[in-house]
Amino acid sequence: MPTVLELRESENRSPNPQLGRHKMPVWAGRVIFWSLAIFAALNLLLWNVDKDKKSNDVWKGTGSIDLAVNGLRALPGKPGTVLLGSSLIMYPFWTMDRDRYGAIPDILHHHDSLVLQQELKNAGFANPSVYSLAVFGQMVSDSYIYVNEYLKGDKKPEYLIYGIAPRDFNDSDLSGPMSTNTFKRLIGLDNFASYANLYLPGLQDKVDFVAAHVCFFYSKRQRIQHEFDKGIIKAYKALGLEPPPRSAGGQDGQAGFMLSGSKDERWANSETEAARRYKNIAERDLGVQTGFLSRLLDVCQDRGIKVVVVNMPLSVDNRNLLPAGFYNTFRQKLQGLSDRKGVKLVDLGQSNDFVNSDFWDTVHLEHSGGYKLLKHVLPALNELRSDNAASSPAAQRRTASVN
Repeated sequence: MPTVLELRESENRSPNPQLGRHKMPVWAGRVIFWSLAIFAALNLLLWNVDKDKKSNDVWKGTGSIDLAVNGLRALPGKPGTVLLGSSLIMYPFWTMDRDRYGAIPDILHHHDSLVLQQELKNAGFANPSVYSLAVFGQMVSDSYIYVNEYLKGDKKPEYLIYGIAPRDFNDSDLSGPMSTNTFKRLIGLDNFASYANLYLPGLQDKVDFVAAHVCFFYSKRQRIQHEFDKGIIKAYKALGLEPPPRSAGGQDGQAGFMLSGSKDERWANSETEAARRYKNIAERDLGVQTGFLSRLLDVCQDRGIKVVVVNMPLSVDNRNLLPAGFYNTFRQKLQGLSDRKGVKLVDLGQSNDFVNSDFWDTVHLEHSGGYKLLKHVLPALNELRSDNAASSPAAQRRTASVN
């Protein structure tokens, strides 16, 4: 006869061990499977639609980047010289060509420099062809990507003319090197490993990058939040209530480079934009971008590309927007970084050769300023050509035979 303890233990034991487990119904598994399948298909569809839209928008999206990169790829041969930088390089070379040759494509579709090409041809350069990889808003970190990714193999030029200014090292509109259109367009999952530690040092940054390239909705979270905020404001107004204040951020509604308007309008607009972009520049760490400049020059040196670094001319009004002493420190940093073999620094930031009439606005040179710019750049190119010729094996053999 069983004891009381044995009876209690038998009551606690389930006669069927499977009854203690929860098994998912078949219909629930099917719902999950089809939900994931529909989400994946929708995600893929939205990626493709959005990609096409961004590619076609050359003024507000990343289409201008596609034009520059695809144009380089389509070249039948190797460019002799490549122009690199932001609109500070784009505009003077474009407007010189328009001044001398008349009808040319708009600034985003014109990647030649006919004037510079003719000057190089007159100077006897073996390959006078020129291609411009300059893109609006290009930061130094962006320039590194263009050089590292595209100036190699059969597209490796002999010379690189790289125009820079303080804004290329710090722009208050951007939170970091990964916030630029160039980074967003040219860095993906296929080349992520090569740039992850440079542009995304933190683990969270890397996770966000991967998630944003896998999940469409996650990549558009800021746009979704923006649209949600707009809906909330409309709802408040419909109810006759005061909408909550919106935080300022991004570039919405902010003035940019004006391609039209009177001189006074362009000048005033340019001052406003520069003051915004220079905000807190003295307190910001420029070491990140100067590090990218050093890496860019390293790559060029390794590949045998000779570089003319041009500290681009700025109007007095623009320089006066910078904190006291900042510009001299900036110039000293450029001198130190450019002090290497195969690099010439042309420092025009405070050159007296350029007057206000040479500028379209406070930072962009007109064609008259562009012609003055060439008078400083061409001698630097000739020096690099002479240095290259002197260091060639044939020249060294001639020197050895004389000695």
